[in-house]
Amino acid sequence: MIINIIKNNNIKETKITIECNEDDSIINKIVSSINNISDTQKIICELNGETYCLEQNDILYFETVDRKTFGYTSNTIYEVPFKLYEIEDKYSNILFFRISKSIIVNLNRIKCIKPELNGKILATLDNDEKLYISRQYVSGFKKKIGIGGNK
Repeated sequence: MIINIIKNNNIKETKITIECNEDDSIINKIVSSINNISDTQKIICELNGETYCLEQNDILYFETVDRKTFGYTSNTIYEVPFKLYEIEDKYSNILFFRISKSIIVNLNRIKCIKPELNGKILATLDNDEKLYISRQYVSGFKKKIGIGGNK
């Protein structure tokens, strides 16, 4: 891998260009890392009538229960004023990926994964909480994290 940094006082905004012969898991991780650094959007959540602005990486996962969306951190559950599809649209290219009909997980907070006999994957988060990745999302999940034959 060759890295070139070109300083140009005539440009107004930094531009990053990646030249490669194939889009692989390393390139995807580089792009994801750049997006994580450059994206400073906070996630708006509510708890006990108060509004909080959380860092994206503070959220372990989002879940919809009884038509309400919740953001789970290591020690608190916040209500989120968005539907799952809105969260998916806004954040999926960065840290988050839908793993079931009702859950979007923070990929950076997954500690390990284990295939199950029924075609699902069991994901253990860094707080040791376990979530199942539904069969219909397994292929996309593997592609997103760069494992398996689908790179």
